[in-house]
Amino acid sequence: MTAESFFIKPGYRARTQPEYYADIHDDGTIWQPDVYPLAATLARQYECKYIIDIGCGRARKLARLYPEFEIIGLDFGSNLAHCRQEYPFGNWIEVDLEAGTKVNLPPEVLQNAVIVNSDVIEHLVNPTQLLELIRSFLVHAKVALLSTPERDLERGVHDFGPPANPSHMREWNLDELETLLSSAGMRPAFCGLTMSNDRDRLLKTSLAVLPGTRLNAGSVRDLGNFCEQWLQATPEQRAAGEDRYTQDLRQLEREVSMMQALQGNAAPQPSLLETGILHIDAARYETAFEVLTEALQKEPENSDVVFQLGRLAAICNMDEDAKELFYQASLRNPEMVKDIVDFYIRQVNNARNGKN
Repeated sequence: MTAESFFIKPGYRARTQPEYYADIHDDGTIWQPDVYPLAATLARQYECKYIIDIGCGRARKLARLYPEFEIIGLDFGSNLAHCRQEYPFGNWIEVDLEAGTKVNLPPEVLQNAVIVNSDVIEHLVNPTQLLELIRSFLVHAKVALLSTPERDLERGVHDFGPPANPSHMREWNLDELETLLSSAGMRPAFCGLTMSNDRDRLLKTSLAVLPGTRLNAGSVRDLGNFCEQWLQATPEQRAAGEDRYTQDLRQLEREVSMMQALQGNAAPQPSLLETGILHIDAARYETAFEVLTEALQKEPENSDVVFQLGRLAAICNMDEDAKELFYQASLRNPEMVKDIVDFYIRQVNNARNGKN
């Protein structure tokens, strides 16, 4: 997998040119039925005022969130014309995600917004501009949700494209998507599966929860745990647990406010840990080792740094070093044991599926 192929497996063939997706089909089926409710839940708990939908289509699901939230939809062509006619209460902005159209939303809007990008990335010839737009929003925004069909589950592990859907350019499996997002500087707090639709309720859609850049590592882990629990819960459990989750996420909000007060309006630079993770995900292992070693020298008790060094050693088949580093990480933070187990489970699954 390489950046040139957007981290999709070797041999995969993307479509030459996808069809424009006019979001006109409505047979009563709700696609990605948990994405917008999760966005609304996070917005309530962060006390956000806005939901911003990048690639909103005809905005049926977005419009249902009004008037609880002010809604902002980004799209172009007949989809946007429909939104302006049917939902005059929304703010509809014309954006061509292929052309890199600049979107100048005020920081005070983004600071009070949750971003949604639901089943859009697979339609784009080049998703780079979309990823840059989401990352720029996350300098201020609380969180972004990105979903896309999980290729291996929808088409089978032996699918090498092009996608069956003529409006899809390419499709990713879950691991490829996580690598793509991490390489773009947006390591997900959660990356897992959600229901594709409310008819068969099968988990065949990838969902990535992307944290705002000013959250620290502990806060990002809390956000990921919350989203994982929410997706697994029944509607009754979600309602019963909302007060507890609200308290947890408002703690994250306080941390964000403190970071903003300390850093002013300047965009934060990635830490050595974050930089090292990006180098690992991009297979720049020597550089990753140098950066993470420097990070460990500055913070010798940082369990996240030790864990990433262990992860790097395991990827490079340095098994004894990996075991020792993972052991040291767990001594510094016993909660790291779960991360270590999850890492090895992913490694085993990748090996079974023939992935690097």
